[in-house]
Amino acid sequence: MKKVNTYLIITALLLIILGAVCIVNPVEIFKTMAWLVGLLILLTGIVSLFFGLRAQKYLPNAGSTTLLAAFQIFVGLTMLCNSVLSATTIIVVFAMWVIFEGLSLAVLSFDYKRAGYDRWWLMLLFGVCSIILGFLAMRNPEAVETFMGIMLGFGILANGIERIVAFSALRRIQHTVRDLKESATAHNIDDFQTED
Repeated sequence: MKKVNTYLIITALLLIILGAVCIVNPVEIFKTMAWLVGLLILLTGIVSLFFGLRAQKYLPNAGSTTLLAAFQIFVGLTMLCNSVLSATTIIVVFAMWVIFEGLSLAVLSFDYKRAGYDRWWLMLLFGVCSIILGFLAMRNPEAVETFMGIMLGFGILANGIERIVAFSALRRIQHTVRDLKESATAHNIDDFQTED
């Protein structure tokens, strides 16, 4: 149990420190996160390239796998070499996804209206809001970098605080179990003395 307690305290402190650093330097943290995404894409591309080259004898589509792997390696290297470009790319892709989801929701709301759903307008409203937010994110990616870095920091900080709460709850459970054992032991001794 001591190992669990020590693990909870150490990880809680590390997460709280990391969360505070993210909140204080949100843009740098977001660029670091984008760099890690680039590294992941590069490693995935390298693995796919080896697979594609080895599978060319056996699979008919191995050439396209190899070509896609080469493209992944290029994208990964580009993101690793230019953290500003990689952060902006992630934001633009995210913004385009939000716009697409907003358009889908707006169109879907009219299908719900035809089906007789009386709150179809809420779906339309959320769809339009998503479209607007997507366009705003594309217009001002720096603000999105800051916002996402701060949100990441708050998420990490909350995880650290949760571990401190878990540590406190675990200590309380340990005390309760110890008290129950002592009570049971005392009860057994009383029963033994009564029988004598």
